[in-house]
Amino acid sequence: MNAKIIFLLVALVTLLVVGGCSKQLKPDGLPPLYPVSIMVIQDGQPLAGALISLHGTEDSPLKWGVHGITNSSGRAVLLTHGIHSGAPAGEYAVTVNKVEEVVVAQRGDSTITEAFTFIEKQHVDRETTPNRIHIQKKGKNHAELDVGKPVRVSLGRTAA
Repeated sequence: MNAKIIFLLVALVTLLVVGGCSKQLKPDGLPPLYPVSIMVIQDGQPLAGALISLHGTEDSPLKWGVHGITNSSGRAVLLTHGIHSGAPAGEYAVTVNKVEEVVVAQRGDSTITEAFTFIEKQHVDRETTPNRIHIQKKGKNHAELDVGKPVRVSLGRTAA
């Protein structure tokens, strides 16, 4: 073989290996996904650090987890199965939650923490959330959600 053919074969193998390693394979049965963004407002301001989750309905069951975290502008881009951009087409309930854990006490090697949610319960519970989004194959898949006034509700203490 001459040097030119060897070089082309090495280049081709390199492209295949690099291309194959950098691309996440989609699981079997994962439907087509469409870009989705959600903006969350609380008390008139963008809410950062909130977990957004989609939940299937009777008409649109959802086999795959679809989640996102809001950035400093209150905007979340949703991912399916944790790594694939977008969500399947359908009508979904949307929950919003923001939880923080604070250290309450430190005793020797033991730390006691307490978790708080800052979102009204109706927006956190998939059965009571008023928030919905319709994801379409074509068009803009965006929703703006207002989760009301901030609250601070204890979720309990834990010791570690």
